[in-house]
Amino acid sequence: MVPHPLVLKASLLVDGTGAAPVPDAAVWLRDGRVAWTGPADRLPEAAAGAEVLDAPGATIVPGLVDAHVHLVASAGPDLAADTAGTASSRTLAAVANARRQLESGTTLVRDLGAPADEAIAVGRAVEAGTLAGPRVVAAGAAVTMTGGHIHYLGRIADGAEQMRLAVRENLHMGATCIKVVATGGVLTKGLDPRRPAYTRPELEALVEEAHRHRLTVAAHAIGEGGVIAALRAGVDSIEHGMFLDDAAIQLFVETGARLVPTFSAPAGILAGAAPEWIKERARPAAAAQRASFAAAIDAGVRVAAGTDAGTPDNVHGNVAGEAAMMVSAGLDAVSAIRAATGEAAELLGVTDRGVLREGAAADVLVVQGDAVADIACLAAPRHVFQDGRQVV
Repeated sequence: MVPHPLVLKASLLVDGTGAAPVPDAAVWLRDGRVAWTGPADRLPEAAAGAEVLDAPGATIVPGLVDAHVHLVASAGPDLAADTAGTASSRTLAAVANARRQLESGTTLVRDLGAPADEAIAVGRAVEAGTLAGPRVVAAGAAVTMTGGHIHYLGRIADGAEQMRLAVRENLHMGATCIKVVATGGVLTKGLDPRRPAYTRPELEALVEEAHRHRLTVAAHAIGEGGVIAALRAGVDSIEHGMFLDDAAIQLFVETGARLVPTFSAPAGILAGAAPEWIKERARPAAAAQRASFAAAIDAGVRVAAGTDAGTPDNVHGNVAGEAAMMVSAGLDAVSAIRAATGEAAELLGVTDRGVLREGAAADVLVVQGDAVADIACLAAPRHVFQDGRQVV
Protein backbone atom coordinates (compact mmCIF):
# COMPACT_ATOMS: atom_id res chain seq x y z
CA MET A 1 0.00 0.00 0.00
CA VAL A 2 1.37 3.40 -1.00
CA PRO A 3 1.68 5.76 2.00
CA HIS A 4 -0.37 8.95 2.04
CA PRO A 5 1.41 12.19 1.11
CA LEU A 6 2.82 13.89 4.19
CA VAL A 7 4.55 17.15 5.00
CA LEU A 8 6.89 17.19 8.00
CA LYS A 9 7.70 20.56 9.55
CA ALA A 10 10.34 21.23 12.18
CA SER A 11 12.61 23.93 13.52
CA LEU A 12 15.66 22.50 11.74
CA LEU A 13 16.53 20.22 8.83
CA VAL A 14 19.91 18.48 8.38
CA ASP A 15 19.69 16.60 5.10
CA GLY A 16 22.65 14.19 5.44
CA THR A 17 24.59 15.57 2.48
CA GLY A 18 26.84 17.81 4.56
CA ALA A 19 24.97 20.94 3.43
CA ALA A 20 24.23 23.73 5.89
CA PRO A 21 21.22 23.11 8.16
CA VAL A 22 17.91 24.68 7.09
CA PRO A 23 15.91 26.47 9.82
CA ASP A 24 12.09 26.41 9.91
CA ALA A 25 12.10 23.62 7.35
CA ALA A 26 9.68 21.22 5.69
CA VAL A 27 10.03 17.84 3.98
CA TRP A 28 7.32 16.64 1.61
CA LEU A 29 6.96 12.85 1.37
CA ARG A 30 5.01 11.31 -1.50
CA ASP A 31 4.77 7.73 -2.79
CA GLY A 32 7.49 6.54 -0.41
CA ARG A 33 9.98 9.10 -1.71
CA VAL A 34 11.14 12.61 -0.84
CA ALA A 35 9.29 14.99 -3.13
CA TRP A 36 10.79 18.24 -1.83
CA THR A 37 12.82 19.74 1.02
CA GLY A 38 13.52 23.33 2.02
CA PRO A 39 12.25 26.29 4.04
CA ALA A 40 8.65 25.73 5.11
CA ASP A 41 7.55 29.08 3.70
CA ARG A 42 8.58 27.93 0.20
CA LEU A 43 6.62 24.68 0.25
CA PRO A 44 5.26 23.99 -3.28
CA GLU A 45 1.55 24.56 -3.84
CA ALA A 46 1.22 20.96 -5.01
CA ALA A 47 1.80 19.83 -1.41
CA ALA A 48 -1.30 21.64 -0.21
CA GLY A 49 -3.42 18.49 0.05
CA ALA A 50 -0.91 16.50 2.08
CA GLU A 51 -1.30 15.71 5.76
CA VAL A 52 0.94 17.92 7.92
CA LEU A 53 2.94 16.75 10.94
CA ASP A 54 4.32 19.78 12.76
CA ALA A 55 7.19 19.20 15.21
CA PRO A 56 8.23 22.56 16.68
CA GLY A 57 11.55 22.48 18.49
CA ALA A 58 12.60 19.33 16.63
CA THR A 59 15.21 18.44 14.00
CA ILE A 60 14.53 16.43 10.85
CA VAL A 61 17.38 14.18 9.69
CA PRO A 62 17.55 11.15 7.40
CA GLY A 63 17.01 7.73 8.91
CA LEU A 64 20.27 6.81 10.62
CA VAL A 65 22.75 4.34 9.15
CA ASP A 66 24.96 2.01 11.20
CA ALA A 67 27.81 0.78 9.02
CA HIS A 68 29.00 -1.95 11.40
CA VAL A 69 26.72 -4.27 13.34
CA HIS A 70 26.43 -7.94 14.27
CA LEU A 71 22.70 -8.66 14.37
CA VAL A 72 23.19 -12.21 15.70
CA ALA A 73 24.92 -10.88 18.84
CA SER A 74 23.11 -9.19 21.72
CA ALA A 75 25.88 -7.37 23.62
CA GLY A 76 26.62 -10.09 26.15
CA PRO A 77 29.97 -9.89 28.01
CA ASP A 78 31.52 -12.63 25.84
CA LEU A 79 30.83 -12.43 22.09
CA ALA A 80 31.80 -16.05 21.46
CA ALA A 81 29.37 -17.33 24.10
CA ASP A 82 26.70 -14.88 22.97
CA THR A 83 26.69 -16.37 19.46
CA ALA A 84 27.33 -20.03 20.33
CA GLY A 85 23.74 -21.24 20.04
CA THR A 86 21.93 -22.77 17.12
CA ALA A 87 21.27 -21.05 13.80
CA SER A 88 17.62 -20.71 14.85
CA SER A 89 18.49 -18.97 18.12
CA ARG A 90 20.88 -16.61 16.34
CA THR A 91 18.23 -15.78 13.75
CA LEU A 92 15.70 -14.99 16.47
CA ALA A 93 18.26 -12.74 18.14
CA ALA A 94 18.87 -11.01 14.81
CA VAL A 95 15.13 -10.39 14.37
CA ALA A 96 14.88 -8.78 17.82
CA ASN A 97 18.02 -6.71 17.31
CA ALA A 98 16.81 -5.50 13.93
CA ARG A 99 13.65 -4.25 15.57
CA ARG A 100 15.71 -2.40 18.21
CA GLN A 101 17.69 -0.73 15.46
CA LEU A 102 14.54 0.49 13.73
CA GLU A 103 12.97 1.77 16.95
CA SER A 104 16.08 3.89 17.54
CA GLY A 105 15.69 5.57 14.16
CA THR A 106 18.20 3.42 12.27
CA THR A 107 16.78 2.48 8.87
CA LEU A 108 19.87 0.95 7.22
CA VAL A 109 22.66 -1.23 8.65
CA ARG A 110 25.65 -3.19 7.40
CA ASP A 111 26.10 -6.54 9.12
CA LEU A 112 29.78 -7.51 9.22
CA GLY A 113 29.85 -11.04 10.51
CA ALA A 114 27.53 -13.92 11.31
CA PRO A 115 28.27 -17.65 11.27
CA ALA A 116 26.01 -18.24 8.28
CA ASP A 117 23.15 -16.47 6.49
CA GLU A 118 21.20 -15.26 9.55
CA ALA A 119 21.59 -11.54 8.82
CA ILE A 120 21.07 -12.12 5.11
CA ALA A 121 17.74 -13.81 5.87
CA VAL A 122 16.66 -10.94 8.10
CA GLY A 123 17.54 -8.45 5.37
CA ARG A 124 15.49 -10.36 2.82
CA ALA A 125 12.50 -10.45 5.17
CA VAL A 126 12.71 -6.69 5.75
CA GLU A 127 12.91 -6.12 2.00
CA ALA A 128 9.85 -8.33 1.49
CA GLY A 129 7.90 -6.42 4.12
CA THR A 130 7.39 -9.42 6.40
CA LEU A 131 9.69 -8.18 9.18
CA ALA A 132 10.14 -4.82 10.89
CA GLY A 133 13.73 -3.65 10.77
CA PRO A 134 16.26 -1.58 8.89
CA ARG A 135 17.39 -2.45 5.39
CA VAL A 136 20.40 -4.79 5.72
CA VAL A 137 23.60 -4.96 3.69
CA ALA A 138 25.16 -8.21 4.91
CA ALA A 139 28.62 -9.75 4.58
CA GLY A 140 27.67 -13.23 5.74
CA ALA A 141 30.61 -15.00 7.37
CA ALA A 142 33.68 -12.85 7.97
CA VAL A 143 36.77 -14.09 6.14
CA THR A 144 39.50 -14.89 8.68
CA MET A 145 42.70 -16.95 8.77
CA THR A 146 43.13 -20.29 10.49
CA GLY A 147 43.14 -19.47 14.21
CA GLY A 148 42.14 -15.90 13.38
CA HIS A 149 40.04 -13.30 15.15
CA ILE A 150 36.26 -14.02 15.43
CA HIS A 151 36.66 -17.40 13.74
CA TYR A 152 33.29 -18.31 15.29
CA LEU A 153 31.67 -15.63 13.11
CA GLY A 154 33.87 -16.43 10.17
CA ARG A 155 34.85 -18.47 7.19
CA ILE A 156 38.43 -19.77 7.35
CA ALA A 157 40.58 -18.93 4.33
CA ASP A 158 44.36 -19.21 3.87
CA GLY A 159 46.21 -18.40 0.66
CA ALA A 160 45.07 -16.44 -2.38
CA GLU A 161 42.90 -19.14 -3.92
CA GLN A 162 41.02 -19.79 -0.68
CA MET A 163 40.41 -16.04 -0.39
CA ARG A 164 38.80 -16.03 -3.81
CA LEU A 165 36.76 -19.11 -2.91
CA ALA A 166 35.56 -17.48 0.32
CA VAL A 167 34.25 -14.49 -1.63
CA ARG A 168 32.42 -16.78 -4.04
CA GLU A 169 30.92 -18.86 -1.23
CA ASN A 170 29.63 -15.75 0.54
CA LEU A 171 28.27 -14.42 -2.74
CA HIS A 172 26.44 -17.71 -3.26
CA MET A 173 25.03 -17.42 0.26
CA GLY A 174 23.58 -14.02 -0.64
CA ALA A 175 26.17 -11.63 0.77
CA THR A 176 26.07 -8.07 -0.54
CA CYS A 177 29.49 -7.06 0.83
CA ILE A 178 32.59 -8.81 2.17
CA LYS A 179 34.30 -8.57 5.56
CA VAL A 180 37.94 -9.59 5.93
CA VAL A 181 39.77 -9.81 9.26
CA ALA A 182 43.12 -8.17 8.49
CA THR A 183 44.59 -8.11 12.03
CA GLY A 184 44.11 -9.77 15.37
CA GLY A 185 41.37 -8.49 17.63
CA VAL A 186 40.64 -7.53 21.21
CA LEU A 187 38.11 -10.32 21.71
CA THR A 188 40.35 -13.23 20.64
CA LYS A 189 43.06 -14.60 22.93
CA GLY A 190 46.52 -15.29 21.61
CA LEU A 191 46.40 -12.77 18.77
CA ASP A 192 48.03 -9.36 18.85
CA PRO A 193 45.35 -6.85 17.74
CA ARG A 194 48.07 -4.81 16.01
CA ARG A 195 49.62 -7.69 14.06
CA PRO A 196 48.61 -8.23 10.41
CA ALA A 197 46.75 -11.46 9.75
CA TYR A 198 47.14 -11.79 5.99
CA THR A 199 49.83 -11.23 3.41
CA ARG A 200 49.36 -8.57 0.77
CA PRO A 201 48.82 -11.16 -2.03
CA GLU A 202 46.06 -12.80 0.02
CA LEU A 203 44.29 -9.49 0.60
CA GLU A 204 44.70 -8.45 -3.01
CA ALA A 205 43.15 -11.70 -4.21
CA LEU A 206 40.13 -11.22 -1.95
CA VAL A 207 39.59 -7.59 -2.92
CA GLU A 208 40.03 -8.26 -6.62
CA GLU A 209 37.48 -11.09 -6.49
CA ALA A 210 35.00 -9.09 -4.44
CA HIS A 211 35.23 -6.02 -6.66
CA ARG A 212 34.91 -8.21 -9.75
CA HIS A 213 31.51 -9.22 -8.39
CA ARG A 214 30.69 -5.60 -7.43
CA LEU A 215 30.94 -6.28 -3.71
CA THR A 216 32.56 -3.73 -1.42
CA VAL A 217 35.13 -4.89 1.14
CA ALA A 218 35.34 -3.91 4.81
CA ALA A 219 38.56 -4.77 6.63
CA HIS A 220 38.77 -5.27 10.37
CA ALA A 221 42.17 -3.67 11.06
CA ILE A 222 43.36 -2.29 14.39
CA GLY A 223 47.14 -1.85 13.95
CA GLU A 224 49.02 0.26 11.41
CA GLY A 225 50.53 -2.67 9.52
CA GLY A 226 47.18 -4.32 8.88
CA VAL A 227 45.56 -1.00 7.98
CA ILE A 228 48.28 -0.24 5.44
CA ALA A 229 48.17 -3.74 3.93
CA ALA A 230 44.39 -3.60 3.58
CA LEU A 231 44.41 -0.10 2.05
CA ARG A 232 47.12 -1.07 -0.43
CA ALA A 233 44.99 -4.06 -1.42
CA GLY A 234 42.10 -1.68 -2.22
CA VAL A 235 39.54 -2.24 0.54
CA ASP A 236 36.63 0.20 0.74
CA SER A 237 36.64 0.74 4.49
CA ILE A 238 38.79 0.15 7.53
CA GLU A 239 36.87 -0.91 10.63
CA HIS A 240 38.32 0.29 13.96
CA GLY A 241 41.73 1.69 12.85
CA MET A 242 42.74 2.55 16.41
CA PHE A 243 46.45 2.84 15.62
CA LEU A 244 47.05 5.08 12.61
CA ASP A 245 50.41 6.54 11.65
CA ASP A 246 51.14 9.15 8.97
CA ALA A 247 51.63 6.51 6.28
CA ALA A 248 48.25 4.92 6.99
CA ILE A 249 46.47 8.27 7.00
CA GLN A 250 48.10 9.24 3.70
CA LEU A 251 46.88 5.98 2.16
CA PHE A 252 43.32 6.76 3.29
CA VAL A 253 43.56 10.09 1.51
CA GLU A 254 45.05 8.57 -1.65
CA THR A 255 42.59 5.67 -1.92
CA GLY A 256 39.41 7.42 -0.74
CA ALA A 257 38.64 4.55 1.63
CA ARG A 258 36.48 5.38 4.64
CA LEU A 259 37.37 4.97 8.28
CA VAL A 260 34.66 3.43 10.47
CA PRO A 261 36.11 4.00 13.96
CA THR A 262 33.55 2.11 16.11
CA PHE A 263 34.21 4.11 19.29
CA SER A 264 31.26 2.26 20.82
CA ALA A 265 33.09 -1.08 20.87
CA PRO A 266 35.94 -0.28 23.31
CA ALA A 267 33.61 2.03 25.26
CA GLY A 268 31.20 -0.85 25.86
CA ILE A 269 33.97 -3.24 26.82
CA LEU A 270 35.60 -0.89 29.31
CA ALA A 271 32.35 0.24 30.93
CA GLY A 272 30.66 -3.15 31.06
CA ALA A 273 30.98 -6.69 32.34
CA ALA A 274 33.48 -8.10 29.84
CA PRO A 275 36.17 -10.38 31.34
CA GLU A 276 39.28 -8.59 32.58
CA TRP A 277 41.50 -10.15 29.89
CA ILE A 278 39.36 -8.46 27.25
CA LYS A 279 39.48 -5.12 29.06
CA GLU A 280 43.27 -5.33 29.32
CA ARG A 281 43.47 -5.74 25.55
CA ALA A 282 40.97 -2.96 24.90
CA ARG A 283 42.65 -0.26 27.01
CA PRO A 284 45.64 0.51 24.75
CA ALA A 285 43.42 0.51 21.67
CA ALA A 286 40.94 2.90 23.28
CA ALA A 287 43.78 5.13 24.49
CA ALA A 288 45.19 5.47 20.97
CA GLN A 289 41.88 5.83 19.16
CA ARG A 290 41.01 9.48 19.77
CA ALA A 291 44.37 10.78 18.56
CA SER A 292 44.25 8.55 15.47
CA PHE A 293 40.74 9.71 14.64
CA ALA A 294 41.59 13.38 15.16
CA ALA A 295 44.63 13.09 12.90
CA ALA A 296 42.55 11.34 10.25
CA ILE A 297 39.81 13.96 10.12
CA ASP A 298 42.39 16.75 10.12
CA ALA A 299 43.88 15.13 7.01
CA GLY A 300 40.48 14.93 5.31
CA VAL A 301 39.87 11.19 5.69
CA ARG A 302 36.24 10.32 5.03
CA VAL A 303 34.54 8.79 8.06
CA ALA A 304 31.35 6.77 8.46
CA ALA A 305 29.57 5.84 11.66
CA GLY A 306 29.47 2.24 12.78
CA THR A 307 29.03 0.90 16.30
CA ASP A 308 30.10 -2.78 16.12
CA ALA A 309 26.77 -3.37 17.86
CA GLY A 310 26.40 -6.76 19.51
CA THR A 311 29.91 -6.83 20.97
CA PRO A 312 30.24 -6.73 24.79
CA ASP A 313 27.87 -4.19 26.37
CA ASN A 314 27.46 -2.47 23.00
CA VAL A 315 23.72 -2.58 22.42
CA HIS A 316 21.92 -2.31 19.12
CA GLY A 317 20.33 1.01 18.20
CA ASN A 318 23.05 3.34 19.47
CA VAL A 319 24.54 4.89 16.35
CA ALA A 320 23.43 8.22 17.84
CA GLY A 321 25.86 7.55 20.67
CA GLU A 322 28.59 6.76 18.15
CA ALA A 323 27.98 10.10 16.44
CA ALA A 324 28.25 11.84 19.80
CA MET A 325 31.60 10.15 20.47
CA MET A 326 32.83 11.26 17.05
CA VAL A 327 31.92 14.85 17.95
CA SER A 328 33.70 14.48 21.29
CA ALA A 329 36.79 13.31 19.37
CA GLY A 330 36.83 16.40 17.15
CA LEU A 331 34.28 16.03 14.33
CA ASP A 332 31.77 18.85 13.88
CA ALA A 333 28.08 18.01 14.40
CA VAL A 334 26.93 18.41 10.78
CA SER A 335 29.74 16.11 9.62
CA ALA A 336 28.89 13.62 12.36
CA ILE A 337 25.27 13.55 11.21
CA ARG A 338 26.50 13.00 7.65
CA ALA A 339 28.79 10.22 8.91
CA ALA A 340 25.73 8.53 10.45
CA THR A 341 23.52 9.07 7.39
CA GLY A 342 24.65 9.97 3.87
CA GLU A 343 28.34 9.05 4.15
CA ALA A 344 27.57 5.64 5.66
CA ALA A 345 24.83 4.94 3.11
CA GLU A 346 27.18 5.83 0.25
CA LEU A 347 29.79 3.45 1.66
CA LEU A 348 27.16 0.72 1.72
CA GLY A 349 26.30 1.43 -1.92
CA VAL A 350 22.74 2.51 -1.03
CA THR A 351 22.80 6.01 -2.45
CA ASP A 352 19.06 6.68 -2.31
CA ARG A 353 19.00 6.43 1.49
CA GLY A 354 20.74 8.40 4.21
CA VAL A 355 19.93 11.71 2.50
CA LEU A 356 16.86 13.90 2.24
CA ARG A 357 16.77 15.15 -1.33
CA GLU A 358 14.25 14.93 -4.12
CA GLY A 359 13.82 11.33 -5.29
CA ALA A 360 15.49 9.68 -2.29
CA ALA A 361 13.74 6.99 -0.28
CA ALA A 362 11.60 8.57 2.43
CA ASP A 363 13.56 7.25 5.43
CA VAL A 364 13.22 10.08 7.94
CA LEU A 365 13.94 10.61 11.61
CA VAL A 366 12.43 13.45 13.64
CA VAL A 367 14.27 14.06 16.92
CA GLN A 368 13.48 16.37 19.79
CA GLY A 369 15.76 19.41 20.09
CA ASP A 370 18.49 20.99 17.98
CA ALA A 371 20.75 18.13 16.86
CA VAL A 372 23.45 20.50 15.63
CA ALA A 373 23.73 22.34 18.93
CA ASP A 374 23.48 19.05 20.85
CA ILE A 375 24.30 15.89 18.91
CA ALA A 376 22.83 13.81 21.77
CA CYS A 377 19.39 14.79 20.45
CA LEU A 378 19.78 12.06 17.82
CA ALA A 379 19.07 9.59 20.61
CA ALA A 380 15.61 11.10 21.26
CA PRO A 381 13.41 9.98 18.32
CA ARG A 382 9.90 11.43 18.09
CA HIS A 383 8.96 9.91 14.73
CA VAL A 384 10.61 7.35 12.46
CA PHE A 385 9.56 6.88 8.84
CA GLN A 386 10.68 4.13 6.50
CA ASP A 387 9.78 4.44 2.82
CA GLY A 388 7.29 7.13 3.82
CA ARG A 389 5.45 5.00 6.41
CA GLN A 390 5.59 5.90 10.07
CA VAL A 391 7.08 2.88 11.84
CA VAL A 392 7.79 4.38 15.27
